[in-house]
Amino acid sequence: MKTLLGLDIGSHSIKLIEIATSGGVPQLLAAGSIPTPPKALQSSLEADHQAVAMAIKQLMKETGAKSTSVVLALPESQVFTRVIEVPPLSPRELSSAISWEAEQYIPLPLDQVNLDYSILRDAKETGTDKMDVLLVACPKTLLEKYLAIIELAELVPVAAETEIIATARALSRSVAGIKGASLLVSLGAQTTDLAILRNGVLAFTRSISAGGEALSRALVSGLDFNVNQAEEFKRTYGLEKDKLQGKIVTAVKPIMDTIIGEMKRALAFYIEKHKDEKVEVTLLSGGTAKLPGMVVYIAQSIGMEAQLANPWVGIKRDPRFAVLDKEGPTFTVAVGLALRES
Repeated sequence: MKTLLGLDIGSHSIKLIEIATSGGVPQLLAAGSIPTPPKALQSSLEADHQAVAMAIKQLMKETGAKSTSVVLALPESQVFTRVIEVPPLSPRELSSAISWEAEQYIPLPLDQVNLDYSILRDAKETGTDKMDVLLVACPKTLLEKYLAIIELAELVPVAAETEIIATARALSRSVAGIKGASLLVSLGAQTTDLAILRNGVLAFTRSISAGGEALSRALVSGLDFNVNQAEEFKRTYGLEKDKLQGKIVTAVKPIMDTIIGEMKRALAFYIEKHKDEKVEVTLLSGGTAKLPGMVVYIAQSIGMEAQLANPWVGIKRDPRFAVLDKEGPTFTVAVGLALRES
């Protein structure tokens, strides 16, 4: 039986999921979250890395997780992820061509990044005489920092991948019965990550630097709240237009306009490329997705059905985990990491 830990180290909280897979059926063994030590992830000091590692150890103890094999998430905003088109090439030709392609898209010297790629669809599947390839580049300094934290936590890293790739894996079962494509929107604290999933495979990715923290800052400046008040009002009233005379919604509208605008651009890009297809549904994940009124606000803004992500589809769970039913959006990335096939 293969057992993996999915570890999503976010700017606000650390989420852990432990899943065992036997006979192709995944089973949830442990789940939990703990606050991330303030500002620790932005620091390069070992003391701050040690603080994150201690939090992970505490989370392991609280959840009763037993595995030491970890798949960890890398922050989408600091990793370069792109679906590119290349002519049909042999594996050897593609390997040499990727470096040239990467130089066009990655704003860092290639000797400063770890570069990886995978073929999403070959030319027969795309029907365009080109292959779709997922290109991922992670700054070496970023990966080294996360690996140092994992080592301090006395765990063994199996793999590292971006949040949106983990999200796509976690939700692939949810969209299995949908004929068209699905728009995945991960509303985090610092970023909003977008992806379009087509037949369970990524077709588009994008990350923008606007998330829950930006909404809170908008309330601080727009309504003269302090930071704690802004967080409390955001979590209590969210984007419900009939609360507080709509003042909350009005204050955060510029941030939401940015997020909605990027969603519309992603949809337009995909529909232009796949004119005979339709994006059927929007799935919202991440802690910010759970704000009151968020699902309705986004559905009305883009004119499409929207719903909260449910990463628990197809995962066997004991009754004691029923409390997690409403926490799906929060744990989506961690679930996707723990479902990774080694």
